[in-house]
Amino acid sequence: MVNDKELKVIEEISKSSKLTQRQLSQRLELSLGTVNIILKRLIKRGFVKTKGLTPKKIEYILTPKGFSEKAKKSLGYIRKTIDLVKQVREEIGKIVLEEFNRGQKKFIILGGDDLADIIELALKGFDYKRAESVKDINDKDALILISKSGVKANGFRSINIAGRLGKIYWGVT
Repeated sequence: MVNDKELKVIEEISKSSKLTQRQLSQRLELSLGTVNIILKRLIKRGFVKTKGLTPKKIEYILTPKGFSEKAKKSLGYIRKTIDLVKQVREEIGKIVLEEFNRGQKKFIILGGDDLADIIELALKGFDYKRAESVKDINDKDALILISKSGVKANGFRSINIAGRLGKIYWGVT
C-alpha cells in the first residue's frame, strides 16, 4: 500500500517516465530529498523501475505492480465518492420528506452544479422543477432548494442545501 505522496509520484511517472527528480519535486511541490527517498522506496517495493538513458539521466518506469496500485487507489477514491454522493442524496431525501410531510408539495432546485444534480436525484417522485437563477422562479408555493452557498432566494421560502450539508459533511458554514 502506498501513501499519498508516493501515489502522487506514481501518477506523475505514469504521465511521463522521462521526468527528472527535480521536475517531479517542482510538479509535486515536494523537496528534492523527499522525492529521492520516495523513488528509492517505490523502486525497492517494486512499483517503479529505472532505466539508464545516459550516465546522468535515468528514466523512471511504472511496473505492472505500480499500475495496479494506482488503479486500486483510483478505485478506492471512486468508491468513497459514490458513498459520499449516496449519503448526501439520503440526507437531502430526509430534508425533502420532512418538508413534504409538513405539506410542501412543490420544489424548485436553484442551481446548475453537481449538488443540484444530486438534489434532483433525491427529488425523484416529487413535483419539482429546476431554475438557473432566482429570476427564473415565479411559483410562490414552491420551496426553493438552493445548491450553492451564499445564494439568496429573494423572498421565496427556501432551504440552502449547500449550507446545511456543508456543516454536516465538510465542516464549513
